[in-house]
Amino acid sequence: MLHIVASFIGLIKARLHTNIDSTVFRLHYRWTTSFCFLACALVSATEYIGNAIQCLGSGTDQSPKAINTYCWIMSTHTLDTYGNDETFYKSRGSNFQGTGNYDPGVHEITYHTYYQWVPFFLFFQGCLFYLPHLLWKTIEGKTADKLLQGLQYYSMDEEKDKKRENIVKYLKETRGHNLYYAISYLMCEALNFVNVMAQVFLLDKFLDGAFLNFGIKLMYPGTHAAPLTSTFPRMTKCHFRYHGTSGEIAKDEYICLLPQNILNEKVFIVMWFWLITLATITAIELIWRVTVVVSPFVRIQLMEQRGKLTADPKLEKTIRMMQLGDFCLLYNLGTNLDAGNFRDLLLAYTNCHDNSVHPNNDDTSYRPYSRMDDGTEEDKV
Repeated sequence: MLHIVASFIGLIKARLHTNIDSTVFRLHYRWTTSFCFLACALVSATEYIGNAIQCLGSGTDQSPKAINTYCWIMSTHTLDTYGNDETFYKSRGSNFQGTGNYDPGVHEITYHTYYQWVPFFLFFQGCLFYLPHLLWKTIEGKTADKLLQGLQYYSMDEEKDKKRENIVKYLKETRGHNLYYAISYLMCEALNFVNVMAQVFLLDKFLDGAFLNFGIKLMYPGTHAAPLTSTFPRMTKCHFRYHGTSGEIAKDEYICLLPQNILNEKVFIVMWFWLITLATITAIELIWRVTVVVSPFVRIQLMEQRGKLTADPKLEKTIRMMQLGDFCLLYNLGTNLDAGNFRDLLLAYTNCHDNSVHPNNDDTSYRPYSRMDDGTEEDKV
């Protein structure tokens, strides 16, 4: 069991790398993908839960493997005995919900075919949750990592001034040409929300309409009958058809135990609450992104908080006039830098000088082209 869990730790553990997305974004491709793959591995590990299905016939202790295989492949069924009158199944000669004697006037047959596809479906889900990150990672092309040149790891680098100059030079040369960078990221974040909502409806289809209100039925069991045993039955029925001695088709009825559903129900309980929470958080994140896009005031506040400075009117005006793509790239770089390095980078890029940030500098004049004035390195800001 430990080797299964350990194989997925690498997806969620803290690693030394450049962040190119938000914490909410990482909830999708790191935590949710890891959960799906881990659940897939656990569901597939039949040695920990025994046989996935075990069918018993009348008068026998255990049916042959052929019957188990047949019932697993061809699906099993339960009787819909969960109505307003809970004595239905008792009055039909059985103490097991869903496996009583079939009465066409009372019961409806519910077929269960999903359980054989659960591992494949969970793996498919994990891939879908990773897809937006893979798309954004491809579009971003390690732009932030190449620009930072290791400053995100070593804030006291001896060559940090030279590296900061390289970043500023690139940002100035590409000023006004980074809109694709911002739009791509926003689209990938929107894709996260679309994906998580699509997953909810896809799961509802997969479980025959039982997933959308699954958590509600668990929280308010008095208004719904046996949500776990009706959706994930432990005991089902199977009709095994074969050629009898006379050559005609004979049919035997078997009771089948599904121990795998004990694990399945736990997986999908966690999945329901997590997807609802994730969809809510992602929606809030999208609203926040729209606010940042349309509000220059919010962008100014973000820059001030990231650089731990108070912007003077000139810096505020520069940030206000900054195009969306340039802002997104600069802020993305800032999320990987400490406050001091980002503050210096911001002031150098905007050609602004803040006395509150550099109180010991004797020359407080604003000279945006100091290198062109005297050709020295000491007047750069």
